[in-house]
Amino acid sequence: MRRVTREQLRTNIWVALSVLKPFQKRAPGLDIERIRVDVTDDLVKRIMGRPESETVMLQPDMVGPAHAPSHGQWDVDEPHPYPDLVRR
Repeated sequence: MRRVTREQLRTNIWVALSVLKPFQKRAPGLDIERIRVDVTDDLVKRIMGRPESETVMLQPDMVGPAHAPSHGQWDVDEPHPYPDLVRR
C-alpha cells in the first residue's frame, strides 16, 4: 500500500479533467483553464480537507501483469488497513 499525497491527488484529478473528451468538458463547463484549476482545488479540499489537516489517503499497490498493472483491491490483493471500516 502507498500513501497518496495532496499533490499526487491534485495531479490525478487535473489529468483526469484534462483528458476528457470535448463534449464531456463542455457539460460541466470545464473548457476554461481557470475553471479546471478551481474545480481541481475544490475537489482536493473536499477529499483531503484543509492543507493543515492530517487526512491521509491509502492506495493499494499495483497488481497484475507488468504491461498493464492496475491498482489492487483491499481484502483481495492485500489486507485492509482498517478492517473495522470495511463495508459489508
